[in-house]
Amino acid sequence: MLFVIKNLFGYLRPYKLLSSLFFLTLALDLLFLSLAPLSFQMIIDRAIVPKDMHVFSVIMIVLAISGFICISAGMISDYVLAKLNARVQNDLRQKLFAHMQHLPVSYFHKTRSGELISHFSVDLPVIDRSLAILFTTGIQSLVVVTISTMVLFYLEWVMALCILVGAILIFTGPYLLGRRAHAINAAYKEQLAAMTNDVQENTKAQMVIKGFNLQAVMIDKFMERLELLLVSNYRKNLMAAKLERIPALCLLLINFTIIGFGSYLALTGRISVGSLVAFFTMYTSMGNAVFNLTFTLPLMTDAQVSMERIQKVLNEPSEKVDHSSSEQIDLRTTEVSIKNVTFGYQENQLSIKQINMQIPARSKIAIVGSSGSGKSTIIQLLLGFYQPSSGHIEINGTKLDERNRGAFRNHVGVVFQEHFLFHGTIAENIRLGKLDATNDELRMAAQQAEIHDFIMSLPDKYETLVLDGGSNLSGGQRQRLAIARAILRNPSLFILDEATSALDPITEASINKTFAKLSSDRTVITVTHRLSTITDMDQIFVLEQGELVEQGTHSQLFQKRGYYTRLWEKQQRSSISSHAER
Repeated sequence: MLFVIKNLFGYLRPYKLLSSLFFLTLALDLLFLSLAPLSFQMIIDRAIVPKDMHVFSVIMIVLAISGFICISAGMISDYVLAKLNARVQNDLRQKLFAHMQHLPVSYFHKTRSGELISHFSVDLPVIDRSLAILFTTGIQSLVVVTISTMVLFYLEWVMALCILVGAILIFTGPYLLGRRAHAINAAYKEQLAAMTNDVQENTKAQMVIKGFNLQAVMIDKFMERLELLLVSNYRKNLMAAKLERIPALCLLLINFTIIGFGSYLALTGRISVGSLVAFFTMYTSMGNAVFNLTFTLPLMTDAQVSMERIQKVLNEPSEKVDHSSSEQIDLRTTEVSIKNVTFGYQENQLSIKQINMQIPARSKIAIVGSSGSGKSTIIQLLLGFYQPSSGHIEINGTKLDERNRGAFRNHVGVVFQEHFLFHGTIAENIRLGKLDATNDELRMAAQQAEIHDFIMSLPDKYETLVLDGGSNLSGGQRQRLAIARAILRNPSLFILDEATSALDPITEASINKTFAKLSSDRTVITVTHRLSTITDMDQIFVLEQGELVEQGTHSQLFQKRGYYTRLWEKQQRSSISSHAER
């Protein structure tokens, strides 16, 4: 609980003025609520028993004025807390999302997307609820218990001592169950995140699911997930019930003890009737406060798990990126060097081994090889998405891991195998390559990517809405929009990872001519399966099973009659067979 309180107060630190106003108004509200039961003693002993109407009137006026102040302070504190809570939530969302943008790609590859989404949909709402409960019910109950205990000792110390012992017993049970409750809540949130991931994955895979008629299989798989979640949810609910039931039983025993003992003291004349009524009233108020405190315990346990999960993400180291950096890089006049690079996505399975490549300035190079040979892996290393296990990559003679990656990527135009488009207009998706691009620059990039005519045929033209992932566009159209985005950037370095794989031969040839024009004064690195498109490259690097087996121009490699020649001849035979079948 101390961990939760420390974090919640930390969230409030930027809002010292608002926080001070909240605690001031809350203090006025709580002072009246805590001391109001004492009025029964004064009314009974000083007004009702002596039948003094004047004293009764004065007491009632004082109560009315105090009540008005209490209500006003309570309303102000509610307003301030609502604003504080909203701002804290906004800060946490912003901090978490911003930090995620600076995490390396490797983190997202090893972390389920559903788990990341659950931080926003599950963990942050829990923190929001815990802040509201702690700073209302929690603080109110704690203050009432503290003040009530002091007043009860003033009224009758023996009974107050019994209550204090009982209060200790009330919190002993939840304290002993704390670790187990924490583990159960953590397990539940893991299952909840897994379910969220399953639902998200399912929505993205609907074409595959329906294409292979897998609906029943998916339902069965989801039911298995729900069974695990059901058991975890049951354990969480049972633990929450225990955390509430144990204090309630202890409170019931204390009630019986106080009623019997207090009545005995009144019968024997140890205390007055007014004191007894005030004691019972104060104790009832205190008992409710104690019960409310125990009610917050499951929530605090839940909040601690959520805070730890979010903090775990925030503790992940960011990659070296500063998007505002003015670091100058000119890849048109320098070279890219890959020196003795070895890397594997898993420690016991290497994707590339001891790769050496020298890419001169303003050169056009291609990386080819069979599927799984490590071509795309080299691209991801070049972009700084991963760190080599050994060896290094140099840009301008400086190691990539020592360079500001944000500044480096500002000079790179990349077209990936997966052409991701954001939910927004076509213009917005292309303009991601250059945020301040003019409409003329936008249209020119689209024309060079052979997509302008198609865009102009649409009713809303460049303002046409792209649905999630570009689902309302064909694969070729998505690819051409991605190419337009890279062209618009006017980069020093083009990296093309199967950039024309989804295009027909005529469009591919036209776009390759565009790339040839654009590459006249810049460096171009192309990864492709289609060897017929790279015959004019300055250098071709041939990979096989993660190793660089050959390098040279097309004619040089063809004369060697090695692995490249076998790939070429295999593709030519496949192409001839394909034409013959048509």
